[in-house]
Amino acid sequence: MEAWIEALFSDAIVEEAMTLFGIHGEEKKKLGDFENYVYEVKRGEQLWILRLTHSSHRSFDEIQAELDWINDLHRQGVNVSRTDSGQRVEMIPVEKGCFYACLFDKVPGYAVKTDDSAFRSELFEAWGREIGKMHRISMNYQPANGKRERWDQGDLLRFDHYLTRSDDANIITEGERLVDEIKSFHETGKTFGLIHSDVHHGNFFYDGNEIHIFDFDDSMYHYYSSDLAIPVYYAVWDKYGDESLQVRSVFATEFLYSFLKGYRTEATISNEWLKTIPYFLKLRDFELYTVFNKKFNVDRMQEKEKKALENIRHRLVNKELIADISFDSVMKKLEKA
Repeated sequence: MEAWIEALFSDAIVEEAMTLFGIHGEEKKKLGDFENYVYEVKRGEQLWILRLTHSSHRSFDEIQAELDWINDLHRQGVNVSRTDSGQRVEMIPVEKGCFYACLFDKVPGYAVKTDDSAFRSELFEAWGREIGKMHRISMNYQPANGKRERWDQGDLLRFDHYLTRSDDANIITEGERLVDEIKSFHETGKTFGLIHSDVHHGNFFYDGNEIHIFDFDDSMYHYYSSDLAIPVYYAVWDKYGDESLQVRSVFATEFLYSFLKGYRTEATISNEWLKTIPYFLKLRDFELYTVFNKKFNVDRMQEKEKKALENIRHRLVNKELIADISFDSVMKKLEKA
């Protein structure tokens, strides 16, 4: 979290938010504070997730649009973390702006790490199936209130604002070139719509058969291909991030095959659009490079973060993807499946 927002935040704000949602005198457990403050809380016998978002990060209308979509997905059978009492957003004013509070039910299942025995093809298929279901519904979704941003309005694409080192000049140029190239892709009802945009393995629980998705804070209008690239990106990064490109690519190819087996039971994507995935893998490298420079003092980071940033920068400078997927292999195996 940015230091100036951290200075505005306090336990009193959390307590006020809990009171607004009828949670009195119960314990709370902090789960995260990167983009939002997130707590696990208990009301009665049920566990809920309390999220507090500063108004500099999302507007009221953006959050309302997020909750509208989540509840529509839930009504149509997608495994998502629904909101409490419909679309409730509570506002807590502070010296600069305000914090918006939302309450979500805690989904069933458990978090799966990349070294777990469950991190295998069955999970990858379930992962693809649930995202396919979301995309199928999104293709016909008409928002009732407000609207989420488009991908190309994102703050993380302001490369020249956050990348201030002189030796990042080429990265800025290449990032802007990539954004312009993606902007040239056709936007149709089958290729572009409202997506989660961040369904990595840290944003769902697994019950052994299905995944249950949460954290829709990054939902936006984007190409559906991006929602396929993000799972590949983070699965590779977390499991084989320090390995060679060859190792990363073999795993990514196997992962995408299993993922698409599940995805194609719910939605279709042409081979032509599958081959746009590398653009979105590359875009995520640029976005994460911006994140590191926005959120951290890069000269004072922990060794783990420094190593991650070095790997991203190496790929950007050398124009190397996190994984070079064999799409011909994937498509041939899918035809036989």
